[in-house]
Amino acid sequence: MVNHGPRRVPTIRDVARVAQVSVTTVSHALSAKRPVSPETAERIQAAIEHLGYVPSSAARTLQAGRTGMLGLVVPDVSDPFFGRLAMSVERAADAEDYGVVLSSSRVAPGRGARLFDLLRSRSIDGLVYVAGEVRPEEELRRLASAYPIVLADESSAALTGIPFVGADHAGGGRLVGRYLRDLGHADVAVVTGPRGLRSAEERVAGFRDVLPGAAVIDGDFTEEVAADRTARMLARGRVPTAVFASSDVMALGVMDAVREAGLSVPGDVSVVGFDDIPLARRVVPGLTTVRQPIDELGRLATATLVRLMAGEDPAPVTPLPVELVVRGTTGAPRPASAPVGAGAAAR
Repeated sequence: MVNHGPRRVPTIRDVARVAQVSVTTVSHALSAKRPVSPETAERIQAAIEHLGYVPSSAARTLQAGRTGMLGLVVPDVSDPFFGRLAMSVERAADAEDYGVVLSSSRVAPGRGARLFDLLRSRSIDGLVYVAGEVRPEEELRRLASAYPIVLADESSAALTGIPFVGADHAGGGRLVGRYLRDLGHADVAVVTGPRGLRSAEERVAGFRDVLPGAAVIDGDFTEEVAADRTARMLARGRVPTAVFASSDVMALGVMDAVREAGLSVPGDVSVVGFDDIPLARRVVPGLTTVRQPIDELGRLATATLVRLMAGEDPAPVTPLPVELVVRGTTGAPRPASAPVGAGAAAR
């Protein structure tokens, strides 16, 4: 993009162009990650002096001693979605000769503040950050001035300068809405993830684009809270014919609450999740859900971070496509004339 303002600050790409080498070679010369011939190093140094290039904070960290480690923050590594995402990031990082320092932000009260204190110590070369609650955006902005950061799965309008890799959450919500509508469901509810999280709100918004009358029940991404919110709804006598949960883990909680109330899935209440974790195929009946490309999400987030650490501009990433996977937890709504609980009695 052309800058019509003050003189543009030279970048590592400019150094590579003047020295007639690749950006990777310049990065190696700055970091001492790999050997560079004396002649090449001399050309790079001359280009740096000619352009007045000042290495980024990440490059200065490398010059002081590259750690060879990437940071990965997820809400809860015991959650199957985040666990699989972490494995994908670790595989991609290993292919680039990096290790991964993994941390869960929901481990204990006050963990978030302690975690950011640790990240500010700059013991890593870059960070993949996955939010599971409304994130402290000011803290992330400060960290982004110290080293490269990539947001995975969750984006924020307030963090426009930080690259984001994620799936088409709104599109997934619309897939669920159209599917349930076509089955004949009209009396539906959605149990959401945390309010303020873009992924959760986009899933609900996409769903309600198709089924605007859907009841919205606030929750989070945990099985326990989803079960509690669903149980409360059912205890009030509100029994929708279908429930869309914002994650598969939440959908499992919804199913437990439905069964505890003496109802059946899908005879009385159809249930749909989001993510397609391995357990979705193994529960009985199998969970209808929206499949996210979890492995590709982790791979792309890591590749984007590695490019940033090399001083390169990240390639633009469009929302990754999702798909609806139909299994046994959904079916046509119970007949209006059938009493609630008839599905359970018919089993």
